[in-house]
Amino acid sequence: MNAVALIGFMGSGKSHVGMLAAALLRVPFVDTDALIAEQLGPIEDIFAERGEAFFRSVEHDVCVTVLEKGIKLPGVVSLGGGAVMDEDVQRALRRLSQVVWLTAPSDLLYERVTEGGRPLARDRATFDVLLAAREPLYRSLATAVVANDGGRSLDEVAREVAALAGA
Repeated sequence: MNAVALIGFMGSGKSHVGMLAAALLRVPFVDTDALIAEQLGPIEDIFAERGEAFFRSVEHDVCVTVLEKGIKLPGVVSLGGGAVMDEDVQRALRRLSQVVWLTAPSDLLYERVTEGGRPLARDRATFDVLLAAREPLYRSLATAVVANDGGRSLDEVAREVAALAGA
């Protein structure tokens, strides 16, 4: 088994589901946004102080490095919602056997992120434009689609992800 990558829009539950799925699979879990925050501080501060272009550059480096390791090692990797916009990240994802797109309805995604200080979720119109722009990429990169729409527990969603990984 190589790494399973979780992709999806902000609020889809990639971090929570990924952590639970990794525990079920007994493999390491890596959250690329958490790695960036460990290195440089909160993502909203990076956006505010250095801008989105700087953040995307760092995100590129972190995601490509983690995904390249994931080709050789088992694990669960959660990518930030915008990481799929980068062509090198797309190429790295295509080398994995399992890329899971976590989905949820737009209203639920927005509800989940409005209290989190997400820099790209400050207004609903921008949020919806970003979601619409990224969905075709998620769809094209995904080997499987898993709904995290609140209709079942995170444990159940994680079990589905783990099953896709071969557990």
